[in-house]
Amino acid sequence: MIINKPFSVVAFGVAIVLQSACSHNDAVSPPANSQVLFEDVSESVGLVTEANWKYGGPAVVDLNNDGHYDFLLTNHDNTPVQLFMGNADDRFSEVKDIFHKADLHGISAGDYDADGDNDILLSLGGGNGLTPQPQRLLRNDNGTYTDVTKEAGISKLGARGRSVRWVDLDNDGDLDFMQVNAAKVVNETLPRNIIFKNLGNGTFRYVESPGFEDIEAERVLITDYNNDDVMDIIAFTSYDKTSIWQGNGDFTFTNTTSTVFPQGHDDYPGTITVAQADIDNDGDLDYYFARGKLYYTIANDSLSFDKEHQTLDLRDVGSKSHDGLTLYADSDLTLNDFYHFPRAKLLDFMPVFIGANKQQITTPKEDHTVTQEQAMGFPTELNETGWYLGYLGDNKWRLEWMLTDDLAWDVRASLTGVTDYEASWKPQDLAVPDVLLRNDNGVFSDISERIPDTLKTNNWGVTTGDFNNDGNADFFVYRFGDLKRRIADVMLLNTGDGHFTSSVAHNATTEIDLKSHGDSGVAFDFDLDGKIDILSGDDDNGKWHLYKNVTDDAHNNHLLVKIGYSKNGVDPYGAKVWITTKGQKQYKLIGSSNASHSQSLLNIAHFGLGKDDVVTDITVLWRDGTTQTLKNQQANQLLTLGKSIL
Repeated sequence: MIINKPFSVVAFGVAIVLQSACSHNDAVSPPANSQVLFEDVSESVGLVTEANWKYGGPAVVDLNNDGHYDFLLTNHDNTPVQLFMGNADDRFSEVKDIFHKADLHGISAGDYDADGDNDILLSLGGGNGLTPQPQRLLRNDNGTYTDVTKEAGISKLGARGRSVRWVDLDNDGDLDFMQVNAAKVVNETLPRNIIFKNLGNGTFRYVESPGFEDIEAERVLITDYNNDDVMDIIAFTSYDKTSIWQGNGDFTFTNTTSTVFPQGHDDYPGTITVAQADIDNDGDLDYYFARGKLYYTIANDSLSFDKEHQTLDLRDVGSKSHDGLTLYADSDLTLNDFYHFPRAKLLDFMPVFIGANKQQITTPKEDHTVTQEQAMGFPTELNETGWYLGYLGDNKWRLEWMLTDDLAWDVRASLTGVTDYEASWKPQDLAVPDVLLRNDNGVFSDISERIPDTLKTNNWGVTTGDFNNDGNADFFVYRFGDLKRRIADVMLLNTGDGHFTSSVAHNATTEIDLKSHGDSGVAFDFDLDGKIDILSGDDDNGKWHLYKNVTDDAHNNHLLVKIGYSKNGVDPYGAKVWITTKGQKQYKLIGSSNASHSQSLLNIAHFGLGKDDVVTDITVLWRDGTTQTLKNQQANQLLTLGKSIL
């Protein structure tokens, strides 16, 4: 195996390779010598994407097991699945049309048929319960993707799909899977959440799982919180409680929330993404819950007012309603982005009426200036769906909006020239405090007070990695931002003493002040240079971005460990890796380091080593119980443990 990189690679049990030549700013920044910096390399590496909707982050996985990560991207229902394959030159090539455009939510990839490449699961929405959909299974045959949903025996059970997860639930060596769905509607008789057992012959069968089937969640993180080598799940949703379920190894789970979560907790509602990492290097996984409010929740009495720039943005419910507010402006008002989030095809456009005579104008998408004279007076009767704007005199305006039925998911408007406003309703606070849980031998302590105040915002995503190679796991948190303005995401650097410093001066948010929002992403080393990079998705008409880590950390060392298949042919999911140096011991669980709707398979484990230049012990435990060990390895190289079966 020859790797075309100036990098050290040793493949244990496979082949020997080359020796390395590796080389609003409201946050408290870390010391200069630990500042982490990124560069947006999206276009230069071939990751060219449209500005579009997202759905909770990407799936990052080495689909063909060639040693280069690939990207599975979802733009919700606006584009087909996007697949970008990683190449040896650190660029990406798009593979088009692996699946048609659909109401796509979560994505996951895993080798269910044990042929050496990873197959793809897609979670599709169910038309608000009107058209329940099974997940789709795309079998990977050397880069050709065939929809085998029907022949695999999984086409009869479907729901309002949200998330799919590959996981070996009975520890028999092959991958089963679960689908986690949105709440059932009245006429649904199938289970809400569904588990399929892998029969080992290319087919699956439904397995009943009491408890799991009724979990109130749309996302789950696959983990092993109690280190019993049986996979557990943390189940969460933006609108209800978070729960933790111990896997029993027989397709069932036991709800251990009351005994594992801290006493007096509120079950942490509002969790949107969970990341797992051993932040204190004690050998178990700790958890960061990014919490906030999603679009449906935001769409109710939400308002952003920038007095300096005289801009006011608002969002409200798209159901039957009538509301309004008083505006103050020294002169004319400029209207733009008057919009409704479509709900089926119930409302083509929402009209805008000006002045007492209700003069209708074209619903403004771009800037449309309305003078005081044009808008003189306010109508005495409002009886149809629309926006109503009138000038009342003395620099005072009135804006009201009415929907005569449940016509949209939300309504939005933006105005410029506003010096102040008054509302009879209180704009809702979109911030939900994030949660940091320390794992102490399978029981959690809440150490959320260590999260800096910078993150008391509406946070949609979190990913994790050792971004400065000091041997401590860090976090990168995605902030939704204002209603119409992207703000910088926050880097949390682990100081090694149980605390974190925060920074927004990292250059890993390039859409600042644009109309997009923070969503989620995944941290990993895409170019195998020993530094953790980030793949991020900006939602609400933002793009996908690949941020290369360009931090000057020449004084810190690293190690990359690629986990292949066990000697019995068991894939890397659920494998555990421990490394020991003179300074510390580190641990990682192979799979997805974070979870929203999609699941990644990060089987090239990255370890920052700080000043240590020798790794005295590397041990991998696969889920079939087999192990492999290396002793006394130099830092700054890539090692491969396990085998390839391609």
